[in-house]
Amino acid sequence: MRLRALIATAVPVAVLAAVLVTATPAAAHDALASANPAADSTVAGDLDQITLTYSEPPLAALESGIIISVVDPDDEEVTTGQITVDGSTLTKPITITTPGSYTVTWRSVSVDGHPISGSYQFTSTGSTPSPTPSASTPQETPTPTAAASSAATPAASGAESAPSNSAGIWVLAGLTALFIVAIVGILLLTRRRPKAPE
Repeated sequence: MRLRALIATAVPVAVLAAVLVTATPAAAHDALASANPAADSTVAGDLDQITLTYSEPPLAALESGIIISVVDPDDEEVTTGQITVDGSTLTKPITITTPGSYTVTWRSVSVDGHPISGSYQFTSTGSTPSPTPSASTPQETPTPTAAASSAATPAASGAESAPSNSAGIWVLAGLTALFIVAIVGILLLTRRRPKAPE
């Protein structure tokens, strides 16, 4: 009798324990484990994607209910493209180039079929400025050397001496002409002189 009573008591307890153990995982919904950019973080430079990692992979049959939205300080959507699901990690392309506070809103579906959602903010410092090309150094005009100046000096001297040589030639020619005229004059005077009477 005692054995039957113990069995009768143990069976309902075991069934209740099994129900509680089975119900506990179902009651524990998935959660956002990490994010990049993270909540309340400050990021520098351009961002091209946002990555969310959950404690469990989302329910594949309800992937259409997954949402990742990022809006800028003007409440404009900056996400582009489609969500990529890789296990428990979800990635979506974004384009962020201006500084300010951005708001991330997400929604997923737990493995038990229950939707989960949340939002957080992060700050971007904007695009990294491109390096300014340095101004090219102007090329210096070569200064004429002393050798070049000295080389030019003899040429000038030679040019100046040319007129002196020409003047000498003309003077010599003039003197020669005068000498010839004088000789001719003397000869003419000699011929015209009358002969002395005998």
